[in-house]
Order: sequence, then C-alpha cells, then structure tokens
Amino acid sequence: MIKFKLFFTMALIATLASAQTTFDLDWYVGIPNGDASITIEPGDTVRWTWTDEVPHSVTSDSGSQESFDSGILTGSGTQFSYTFTEIGVNDYECDVHSNMEGTITVDNIASIEEKFKMNISFYPNPVTNKLTVASLYKLDSYKIHNVLGKLVAQGAANGNITEIDLSKLESGMYFINATSGDMQSTFKVLKR
Repeated sequence: MIKFKLFFTMALIATLASAQTTFDLDWYVGIPNGDASITIEPGDTVRWTWTDEVPHSVTSDSGSQESFDSGILTGSGTQFSYTFTEIGVNDYECDVHSNMEGTITVDNIASIEEKFKMNISFYPNPVTNKLTVASLYKLDSYKIHNVLGKLVAQGAANGNITEIDLSKLESGMYFINATSGDMQSTFKVLKR
C-alpha cells in the first residue's frame, strides 16, 4: 500500500509539474514566417488550424529536434496538434506549398509573461502605414509613445492579430506597449 501511495504521489507531482498549454496557429498560403514561429515549453501543444480550403501539411524538416507530420489535409477548420517534449529547434513546412514554413522552439521558460514577450511579432518594421501585431495570447490594448515618452496614440486590440494604423504619425521611432490581461510587452518601431 505504501508503494502505491508513493507511486501515486509521484505521478501526481509529475502531472502538475508538466502542466500543458495549447497554442493555436492559423495555417494558410502566404503565412508570414513570424506568425508560424513560436517559443514554447516542453509539454506544450501546438494546434495548427487550416484557414483556407486548399490542401496543406505540417511536416518537420529533417534537422528538427522532433519528427511530426500531419499528412496532407484539406478544408478550412481542419486541425493538427502535436505535443513537444524535447528542448530544441523544430523547423517545419507545408509539403504542398514551399512558402509556408515556421519554427517551433522548445525551451524552459520561467513564466507565462516571458512566454508572452517572446511570442509577439510585428511587421513590417520600418512601417509606412499599417503595423500588424500578432501574439499567441489575446491582445487587449496597445499604447504608442514617442521617444520622449509622450503618449501619442492608444486603442483596443482585436484578438491575437491586430492592425495598428500609424499613417497619421510623423516619421520617427516609436515604442508600442501591447497588453494581454496583466501581461505587457514593449517593442520599438520605425515609422517612415
């Protein structure tokens, strides 16, 4: 009985220590590499969702740390999930479309806030008019400050991908602060 209790306690601790998070990525022709590349922890799952009607696959490259392959699947809303268990870099692509590729980096990350900061992408930079901000976490709002620290614009974000209109701002460097709940990340953008 004592061995069973010890085994059960150890199994419970291992389960709690490896709490999983599932991250959703849209998968479509022309997806920017930055939107298909994220950093996660061992035990996290990535779920790709097809957002167009054409066939795609999610296939690891030969040099990837782990091997995974969805096979060729078709249809908007189709999904493929994979749980990553090993620390390392996993480059992947679509076998049907050579312009669809990304990287899943698996690393020990100390906190959810660090994961949030590591997985915000923004483009183009420099920007002329519209800046796209993408995150694994739903974005709530953003604030834009100039180099003097003055707030020059702010607004509500629109889910995981938000477009920010910078066309009315003068040319120069700006700092954008994006928030998701209590988490924040600040990055700089050059406006032309």
